[in-house]
Amino acid sequence: MIQPNSPSNRLPMHPLRSAAGLDRWAAEGVGSPATRDLLVVGAGLAGSAAAIRAAAHGVRVTWVDAASFPRDKVCGCCLNLSALGALAEIGCATIAHDLVTDDLRAWQLTAAGRTIDAKLPGGIAVSRAKLDWALIEQARSRGLQLRTKVQAKVLDVRGTGVDVRLSDESADRRFDAVIWATGLSGGGVSRWLPWVVAPHGPLGVAVLVDDLPGVPERTIRMVCADDGYVGLVRVEDGQVDVAAALRRDAGAGDGEAGGDPKSRLLARVNAILATARLGPLSEHCAERLMTTPPLRRARQCGHGGLLAVGDAAGYVEPFTGEGMAWAIRSGIAAADCVAETDRESDLGRLWCREHARQLRSRQWLCRALSQALASPGGSRWLFRAMALAPWAVRGAVRRLNRV
Repeated sequence: MIQPNSPSNRLPMHPLRSAAGLDRWAAEGVGSPATRDLLVVGAGLAGSAAAIRAAAHGVRVTWVDAASFPRDKVCGCCLNLSALGALAEIGCATIAHDLVTDDLRAWQLTAAGRTIDAKLPGGIAVSRAKLDWALIEQARSRGLQLRTKVQAKVLDVRGTGVDVRLSDESADRRFDAVIWATGLSGGGVSRWLPWVVAPHGPLGVAVLVDDLPGVPERTIRMVCADDGYVGLVRVEDGQVDVAAALRRDAGAGDGEAGGDPKSRLLARVNAILATARLGPLSEHCAERLMTTPPLRRARQCGHGGLLAVGDAAGYVEPFTGEGMAWAIRSGIAAADCVAETDRESDLGRLWCREHARQLRSRQWLCRALSQALASPGGSRWLFRAMALAPWAVRGAVRRLNRV
């Protein structure tokens, strides 16, 4: 556990805390509280960022994850400039470039038989196994310890704290706050953080393959069709990350009818790739295919001392790395909220407001794009608009990369 209030472990205040922002938070009960006990559940990007940031504030951090590491997961594997800037805010600026030396330079969208190109101002592609492990190692170098293969169960959320049962401890514990960073698959908190929009929409599917002709170096490729879309990019070792969002209505029987469900999903991915004359992926890929629950969702993200961050709070399909940027920034902001809010204030209410403010400012474009892709008719309309005004596509890509 990192030593609280160690000057060497402190970081600059998050840029979201402008003078005006500090005044606003002070009016709502933000202060300089005594050291708090915080539990961070999850060691993905949001959880790691939250743990590192909170420890830098002098908060006592307990950090657990149900998985073991390193591990792969469904992800587009792209860090845009916003994500790299967020890593710099927690003192991890060099981590990504230690893993990848070449920046991303181009983005290509293929749809309805046409391809639109846009230059990227930067960013990198790195596998989640390598990136998440590097962040965990960076946290350990600062005195934080991640306890893996540990289940966390929230028992109660009170005004005085959050009662939690950890699977590797014999007695239940009370924490001043809990940051819930369990991703798309994390549950068990709906009693306090109910769904505002229940999980629905497309399924996430991903696999790493040794090679795929037609995917250039330093380029993000997107292929859109009526059944969904597929993103492709080469990661640090030259492998190609293939990540797709597949419409549930287009293959509702995949997991119920005869045949292997993963083989059916792979066939759907290959059908989308074929529209851009890519692939097919080998049948052997079906064995390694990773999947997610339905992607679109939103929940009340705070109640008392329980705060949900990253995909655990809500998800809109990201483009050109915005999803990873959002995960890191939400983890940072939640840690700031815990550290800067006095014990008498309603931490959950303050986090809901801050989360909504960030979501409005950073994800409206991703939401607009994902809604346009939600139906075949909307997709065709979007593709025609992009073909007529490619400059708008390039402007959107630049906006998503803003720091």
